[in-house]
Amino acid sequence: MSPGKQASESEAAAPMAAGARLESMRRRVRPSRQAVLTAIAAGPVALCVAVASTPTTVQAATPSKPAAVRTAAATADPGGYAQLFVSVWLRSRADDATSAQARLAQSMAPDVELPAPAAGAGAQSKPESVTAVRSARAARGR
Repeated sequence: MSPGKQASESEAAAPMAAGARLESMRRRVRPSRQAVLTAIAAGPVALCVAVASTPTTVQAATPSKPAAVRTAAATADPGGYAQLFVSVWLRSRADDATSAQARLAQSMAPDVELPAPAAGAGAQSKPESVTAVRSARAARGR
């Protein structure tokens, strides 16, 4: 056999082997590609089925008893206001009327005097927390 024919036969064998390998790879990839495309297509199909299966008419619920209308204005509980005022009043001092706590206490109740500082350094401790326990209405508007 001539060297030209041998070269052409070996060149022809290499693409054929590569083609067979490519074909087997395609056979393995094809089912997985179809599975992915099926999963993607199933989303809109499931949405259409869900929309089609829901009822289109909706009935409004009728109340069995009419709701009572409150005519009197609701009075606010003064417990929160009192709690805030007592807290800032206890944290303020008469000798330091420019502090934020003292100014807030004076703006909430201008007629109330700030507490005088206790005798001795560190004798008066600041409260950690103030809590309103209860509030009661004394008379109309009070």
